[in-house]
Amino acid sequence: MNAQQWLDEGTEMFKQGRYEECVERMCWVVQEERDNYTAWFYMGAAYAQMQDYEKAAHAFFKAAEIQPDSYRAHYNLGAAYEALGSYMEAEREYAEALRLNPSYENARKGLMRLQQLHRESYHRSPWDQPAPPQT
Repeated sequence: MNAQQWLDEGTEMFKQGRYEECVERMCWVVQEERDNYTAWFYMGAAYAQMQDYEKAAHAFFKAAEIQPDSYRAHYNLGAAYEALGSYMEAEREYAEALRLNPSYENARKGLMRLQQLHRESYHRSPWDQPAPPQT
């Protein structure tokens, strides 16, 4: 099979919820075509579905690197970062997705969610936390 056939097969597997098989096919694609945006994107989406956010972030990072004007790659990279607790990176990617597509509501919601998180953390003082036991 050639890279396009692997890509088509992997895309179909993703649609069927067969995420591990999708990742396997997309890995074969990127071995042949290192800069295949679609393969990296679907690989990221499959990893995200399997809740492997570290690998999802890596794949979406590659997709965004290959196609920097893809608001979807930046948004999904932001979502993976958010799931990993890397909020500054997530905020940066959501903002980039919104810059590329100002009407993309998912990116706006992600950005608002993280900004709310920041506001809540700013209102807490370190002295509001329970003190560690004194020895």
